[in-house]
Amino acid sequence: MQGFVELENDRLSLRVRLKGGAVVDGQTSDGRPFLRRHGDGAFDVLRSACFPLVPVGNRVEGNGFELGGRSYRFKPNTAEPNYIHGDGWLAEWNIEDASATHAQLAFKQLRPAKSPHVYRAVQAVTLDGPTVTLGLAVTNLGSETLPFGIGFHPYFPRTEDTRFMAPATAWWTEREGCLPGVRTPIPDNADFATLRRLPRRRLNNCFEGWNGQARIIWPEMKLAADIAADALFSRYMLYAPVDDRSFICLEPMSHTPNALALAGPEALHLLAPDETLSGVFSITVSDCEDFQ
Repeated sequence: MQGFVELENDRLSLRVRLKGGAVVDGQTSDGRPFLRRHGDGAFDVLRSACFPLVPVGNRVEGNGFELGGRSYRFKPNTAEPNYIHGDGWLAEWNIEDASATHAQLAFKQLRPAKSPHVYRAVQAVTLDGPTVTLGLAVTNLGSETLPFGIGFHPYFPRTEDTRFMAPATAWWTEREGCLPGVRTPIPDNADFATLRRLPRRRLNNCFEGWNGQARIIWPEMKLAADIAADALFSRYMLYAPVDDRSFICLEPMSHTPNALALAGPEALHLLAPDETLSGVFSITVSDCEDFQ
């Protein structure tokens, strides 16, 4: 399969790379993108359309945590000083099942490497009419209970008139190192309880108290995407840089970024040996002809 799987039905198409288990792009049958296109050149997960976060999401400040009187360490997995985004986005996944509209990929971390976790991760990508569904599961294959978290890192196109809605109840400010600062009420210019344009300033913040529902509208393309996430994903990261206005990221997450440092292992999901954590989110694409 030349390192990727192609999925297509009469409404949508996308490609999934085995490297990083990453979705490369996503578009409608008439060519309108609902996920960012990777572009030409050598494949780079950070230029993809979506990648999985496992066994934890976002950054781990200080690269460690303590649990049950023991200390556990992470190793930086990029040029950044802090371990980031887990292992899955840098791993080579295997195809377990594939058809024209469905792919199941998996990989095993059989010994501690960059993280102290030993586990099996499974990702499923399915097209059903106008909906793409992504599921992620992680099973603790180790001999001890450890904190796990999962999530997704999708990149959506951003146009000048893009409207965004994703109601939440609180957010985290950003501090040095792209880390969460303090938890506060959401400021008015970043409150997406209703559809609105994104502010022109940088956003790199975790929104908590999310009900799993979000909507993006691209008036220029007459296209809309409705996002629905399991209750497990009760918060999301919103990333909208100022130096590249071609995309936004809405990242469903099972835990707050840097939760290991902010609140300890119990802020994630403690999985005993052979226990599994799983979650699903979907993107439903529709025409949006009459939006003003």
